[in-house]
Amino acid sequence: MAFVERNMPRGARDELTVEEPMEIRICREGMADCRTISVTMRTPGRDVELSAGFLFTEGIIKSVEDILSIGHPGPDDPNSRNAVEASISDERYRESSGYTRSFNANSSCGVCGKSNINEIFLKGRKVIRSTLSVSASTILSLPGIMTGEQAIFSKTGGAHAAALFSVEGKLLAVEEDVGRHNAVDKAIGKLLLGKLADPSGCILQASGRAGFEIVQKAIVAGIPVISSVSAPTSLAVEAAEAFNATVIGFARNGRFNVYTHSERVVP
Repeated sequence: MAFVERNMPRGARDELTVEEPMEIRICREGMADCRTISVTMRTPGRDVELSAGFLFTEGIIKSVEDILSIGHPGPDDPNSRNAVEASISDERYRESSGYTRSFNANSSCGVCGKSNINEIFLKGRKVIRSTLSVSASTILSLPGIMTGEQAIFSKTGGAHAAALFSVEGKLLAVEEDVGRHNAVDKAIGKLLLGKLADPSGCILQASGRAGFEIVQKAIVAGIPVISSVSAPTSLAVEAAEAFNATVIGFARNGRFNVYTHSERVVP
């Protein structure tokens, strides 16, 4: 590459964030009956966590116990490195028959592959009942803690991050990916597979904006507080208001905005 400074180009090297496609497949319990439900553009690493989080935040599974086994397919599969297969309960497999992606999901869009508008608008989702409260000082501390864990971003400047914290501000999981929705799925998947905490007692901190796809995943997971360092979108705020989630934006430089259900934030 060429690096240009003061109109003077010079040769240089730069490290780039890796982006590759990955298939997520679900398999019927006790059978080799598998089908691809999504192909996502992701940064390799934590593929199993990404897949588990995706299955949970898309409502394909209701709990981690619905996953009987999960991992990359065997060496006979030429796409083994870029595919994950999850064997799920027969009940969940049958229920998922109506779930389709009309095209592949890219790294910037977590909902653009959905084929039915009802899927996007959280049909049948439960309103969050958590009475969790979090101090303003804790909210302000989260972005800095997350930034300190962003190894890929520090090298490339080209990765999003998502972190899950306890109400006291303890870091439970942090993940990076070229797609912000993938980073969220990775963090939630890590939380679930490791049985680190109940999502209903967690705070989600995200880099970048809090778009609908991020808030949607948090709502489905039951996470009551979503914080970001940038702005939320109008649809994200509408969904959070309807489902009793707290959305926080511009959490940086000693201040933040609370857009919905501000009663959860205390002095």
